[in-house]
Amino acid sequence: MGLYPVRTRNYELNLPVGPYSNVYYVDAVNGDDDHDGLRPEKPMLTIEAAYAACTAGQHDVVALISGTSGFTLTGALTWAKDYTHLVGLCAPVRTAQRARIFAPAAGEQAVLLTISAQGCIFKDFYIFNGSAAAAALGNVLVTGERNYFENVHFAGSGHATNCVDGSYSLGLNGGGESLFKNCTFGLTTIAQPTGVRCVALIGGYPPRVVFEDCTFTLHASNAAAMHVEAEDGAFCIEYMVFKDCFFFNEAETAITAAFIIAAVDVSRQGIYLINCVRSSGVLDWNTADACVWAGGSMSDIGAGTTQGLMVVAADA
Repeated sequence: MGLYPVRTRNYELNLPVGPYSNVYYVDAVNGDDDHDGLRPEKPMLTIEAAYAACTAGQHDVVALISGTSGFTLTGALTWAKDYTHLVGLCAPVRTAQRARIFAPAAGEQAVLLTISAQGCIFKDFYIFNGSAAAAALGNVLVTGERNYFENVHFAGSGHATNCVDGSYSLGLNGGGESLFKNCTFGLTTIAQPTGVRCVALIGGYPPRVVFEDCTFTLHASNAAAMHVEAEDGAFCIEYMVFKDCFFFNEAETAITAAFIIAAVDVSRQGIYLINCVRSSGVLDWNTADACVWAGGSMSDIGAGTTQGLMVVAADA
């Protein structure tokens, strides 16, 4: 039979399966886009070719074989096929996974990866926007609903030219009822000036988005860098939950707050922190206390409160 089976089915990768599902392997070193990609010993070379082979709605998978080289996109990629999944085949470490996706060196794409599809699974890879173009501000933008992200490192803007005011590691404009689990957002390998965000809540009124056991990281060079910014009152409806999350700033400069929240309707919108921790380089959760609430039960929570199981790490 040989080392590999003739075909790999989704259930062997612990992913949903349908009657017509296919797994397309990609290998940045040994691949060839003339291959069909259906066996790991005959992988494709590029993510774009594997994605093009997928059919929406049938739980096809693009599987990234990890190694010494990453996958460099040729430009902006829009993931628009519903129920189509992207997974890395690598050690499932929390940061800098070795299944790596890179921006072109000087690519001017406004967003590297836009996810407009729904019902997709993304797990076990690293995506890094290290473009030297000033216009390349967005790393990943999610507009589609009900997607699942596990153990993904959204590494954001990693070049001095694009790590500027307005850049972000993850943007949400829509994306309701999505779950981010065990993910990392941001970098500590480059200094972030004013206006750099790990997560930018751009709009679209996404309901019921949850971040669970996630890490938000900065190396701020200005107090106005931030972990999460809600740009306007359309950032969510009902609630957005951060549970068991860690907000860290390698404090070249302490940041004013983890969350910067624009005007909101406190009767209809709220960001809830449950068992979250911030480092000493993060001076407050939200200076306005307009929409960041924390606590145990609903009876503990009211506008402008900071109650509950909050722990602030002491200086070493």
